[in-house]
Amino acid sequence: MTDKQTKSVIMQWLIPTVILVIILVVMLTDFSTQSQQAAADNVAKSYVNAAEKYAEEVKYEIQGMAAAGKTIIQLICEEPRISEKKVVEMERALYENSDAYAVVYYGGRGLGVMHDGLKVEITEARYFQGIKDGLIKKSREQKEAAAPMISYTYVFKDEIGIGNSAIVAALTGGSGEDLLLMYYPVKKLDGLFIQPEFESNAFYTVISPDGQIIKVNGSGQGLVEGGNIWKILEDSGHDSDLLQKVEVRMKNKTSGSFTANIGGVDRRVVYAPVGINNWTLLVGIDQSYVDKQIDREWSNSENMIYRLVMAVGVFLGIVVVINIISRLRSNEKRKKLEQKADTDLLTGLNNKLATERKMKEYMEKHPKEQALLFVLDVDNFKKINDTLGHAFGDEVLSALGHRMASIFRSSDIIGRTGGDEFMILLKKLDSEEILEKEAKKLCDFFKDFQVGEYVKYAATASIGAAVFPKDGNDFESMYKAADSALYTAKKRGKSQLAFYGEENDKSEGIKRVERESKVVK
Repeated sequence: MTDKQTKSVIMQWLIPTVILVIILVVMLTDFSTQSQQAAADNVAKSYVNAAEKYAEEVKYEIQGMAAAGKTIIQLICEEPRISEKKVVEMERALYENSDAYAVVYYGGRGLGVMHDGLKVEITEARYFQGIKDGLIKKSREQKEAAAPMISYTYVFKDEIGIGNSAIVAALTGGSGEDLLLMYYPVKKLDGLFIQPEFESNAFYTVISPDGQIIKVNGSGQGLVEGGNIWKILEDSGHDSDLLQKVEVRMKNKTSGSFTANIGGVDRRVVYAPVGINNWTLLVGIDQSYVDKQIDREWSNSENMIYRLVMAVGVFLGIVVVINIISRLRSNEKRKKLEQKADTDLLTGLNNKLATERKMKEYMEKHPKEQALLFVLDVDNFKKINDTLGHAFGDEVLSALGHRMASIFRSSDIIGRTGGDEFMILLKKLDSEEILEKEAKKLCDFFKDFQVGEYVKYAATASIGAAVFPKDGNDFESMYKAADSALYTAKKRGKSQLAFYGEENDKSEGIKRVERESKVVK
């Protein structure tokens, strides 16, 4: 290696090494400031993920409330003149088999009837008309008229004589006139907020799009059901612009978090969409607990090691990938060039040089494996060129090469070695029977071989065959043996196949064909 080459190699590795050292120094310098922000982001992300999981559970809990009511409303709608007694029986069954504390049916006029048979002025409830109008509109827009429609409404007081705050699941049939109202206590959501993702002082609340508090669970001092969280926060001195931005994000069903002082305690408030009525779940976490989580995350030295390892790994990975890609591209390009150089453009087979090289390599590597070599010439090819034209002659050769390649294995070696001369080496033929069978296959091929789109020309060939290693132990001796057999085949009158060693009279060729037929049978 010259001094110039040595210098080039050194520079190829020195420059990447210097770059790596600079990257490591910059990362270590930046680590003290960036790691704390990364820790805060990780903690915030984990809180948002946990809040989203809770929100999903709230969604499934609320949707599950009305599952049993679908069957009842369908049964009611299927009987246009259903009796009130039967309706009450269905309501009673629904009441007893669900978590609803009240079930009310309204048939489109008059009073509603409860599950216990009592009549209620349901149309006088402040929330009733909104539910009815919304469901009727949905049912008219729905393509499948028989499918029930469901909506969910929070009411601070149920106005049916019980006075509870409730989530009302309202169901209607195809017409939109029959309404089934199922009242669920808001406190039923309490069971969802007992998991340990957050500290014990955390509070959970579900709010409507306008900020109305549907449910509060935990230590949410100052938050009450039926109140408005935005008004509560504004009254306690929070930035109204920030609150408006957070409100817009919630209405756009986006998860996130913000800081607020609620009940005299600094909180990190995490929010996530519930997926029903644009409701949002809020989780208020004591800020001191959040700070401890961030400090624990920040103080973990594994974070720095991870970054260093990642930097080194990425660098080395890039070097390896570049090297591999370069080698693959080089090899692919080389293979394409070799394949192009080895291919006969007219027939798509191996050209003469490639055919001889591959056959020599096979015979050298497998000196004891029996193989069969064919050398064939197209009969009367000069006459074909003279009478039908060279273009048709090329068509004969092209068709012969492509079709002949299809009848043998892809592992066999097939090539065009002259103008109308072809060579075929069939590998690993274990028995005499297989030799005879392959020879018969090639003879039968030329019985059906025709070329031409409008005028069919039945081209034939004279074929000489030699068996490796019996008739020769290298390419040169095998080619001489097969070429000698080809000469014998031509002397018999062409369109013949002869094996090396057969006598040159035609009677021996006829006997050979008869033996081939017996073997195939």
